[in-house]
Amino acid sequence: MTDFIWGAFAVIVIIAFSIAGAATVLQVLEGQKDCKTNTDCASDNYCGSDFECHPYPEIEKTIVKKDYTTAAAIIGISLIVGALILRKKREF
Repeated sequence: MTDFIWGAFAVIVIIAFSIAGAATVLQVLEGQKDCKTNTDCASDNYCGSDFECHPYPEIEKTIVKKDYTTAAAIIGISLIVGALILRKKREF
């Protein structure tokens, strides 16, 4: 019977040390985080998924200029050439 009690005691001690070790590791990992939310960072930073403060990226707006002159010229010349080809075929 005493072997059973010592065995149960050993299992309980192992489980207790495992839980204590896991809690210690979690506390250490929690302490290494720089931030949890955006309010923990400066006003020009945000809290990233790696729990570090990062500056907001600069978003550059690109202005796209659309110029259809070349396309219109190609289509216009194609229509004129097509009309001339059809006119030549009718003359024969």
